[in-house]
Amino acid sequence: MRAFIERVFKSKKLKKEKKDTEAIVESIIEEVKEVIIKELKQGEVVTYSKPKHFPDCNCFKCGRWKQQNAK
Repeated sequence: MRAFIERVFKSKKLKKEKKDTEAIVESIIEEVKEVIIKELKQGEVVTYSKPKHFPDCNCFKCGRWKQQNAK
């Protein structure tokens, strides 16, 4: 019986820790979003470095870099 009770309390403790961790992560994400929005509002242009792929590569990263440099 004691082992069962310890398991129940341990699972409750783990759930609480998980919720606390998720809350911390959510707050960090919100802070980062605010910083990004402030930087974008200041007019800073986000530049992407050239991916080290083959010249004829058509992946997402290469396409984004080509569009950036086409302007």
